[in-house]
Amino acid sequence: MGNSLRPFALLIVFAFLGCSDDGSSADAGTGATGGSGGAAGTGGTGGTGGNSFEGTFSVDQELWHSGFHITILDGETFTRETLDGRVNYYASLNATFENLGPNESSFFSDISLVQDGIAAIPAGDTDIPFVPSGLASDGVLAYIVEEDFDVGNSQLIAGSSDVVQAVVPLSPQAGALVSLEPVDVPISGSITMELIDLPFNSGEIRADIPDSYSQIEAGSRGLTLSFDAKSRKSGNWNILPQDFALILPGGGAVGVDGSKLASLPGSDVGVDTLGLSVRFLVDEMPAGDYTVRFAPGNWFVGEDNVTEATFDFAIE
Repeated sequence: MGNSLRPFALLIVFAFLGCSDDGSSADAGTGATGGSGGAAGTGGTGGTGGNSFEGTFSVDQELWHSGFHITILDGETFTRETLDGRVNYYASLNATFENLGPNESSFFSDISLVQDGIAAIPAGDTDIPFVPSGLASDGVLAYIVEEDFDVGNSQLIAGSSDVVQAVVPLSPQAGALVSLEPVDVPISGSITMELIDLPFNSGEIRADIPDSYSQIEAGSRGLTLSFDAKSRKSGNWNILPQDFALILPGGGAVGVDGSKLASLPGSDVGVDTLGLSVRFLVDEMPAGDYTVRFAPGNWFVGEDNVTEATFDFAIE
């Protein structure tokens, strides 16, 4: 009787060893929870998972947009499994956000991860910091992507289609870098009239306006000309945006799009006011010869009755 129970007991032992506490197979090769940990994702393409999707990559590229200088450092791709067993796919990028504008602010413009013309969905892991003026902070850009996401064929695009866009390829094979880095324009010379001198000392071409955290319209660039003023008109007298015009290489002319001007104190020997500027919208490929025309109010017209003066410069 006792010997007849032994085969039955062995069957029970084998059955027990072949199961885990939840009844699933204890064989390590039959299943695993994919992903890098963390909470379950909220979207993305469901799939069977697998560590072959996961990895890290280096970018080390810069862009300038809407008053921020952003350095894209590196990134990673990873998965997360939801409670119902669905696998979601993600790509995240580590970045540094430098605030070039005058106030504490965050980067509010669109910044999309695009592959084959299709933009990925922003993920909840995205963390774009608020940054004090003149300082930089680290942040994260995160996206829900497809299972076949390819770093080598993807780009970050900053800005909507109606403004100048920056493009950062995530690999050299993904296209050309359009960083929109500001370009210095070396200029020197003066506008001189009997009662006022305007010595120009520098120029800059850029696609954004840091003071307002905004971006120039698509197809254009902002050309800012910086100058000082020496007034020989006693009292305080204004120079105004409408006093300036820029004659373009093709012969057309544009008015001032933005400025930093002031009321100018003056005296017979001349009083200097520093740090003035005017900004004009020019073509996105602005090479050529330019002329600044200055036609001030009557208060700056001297006894010689000269009502305007010009200053020529070139962009190569």
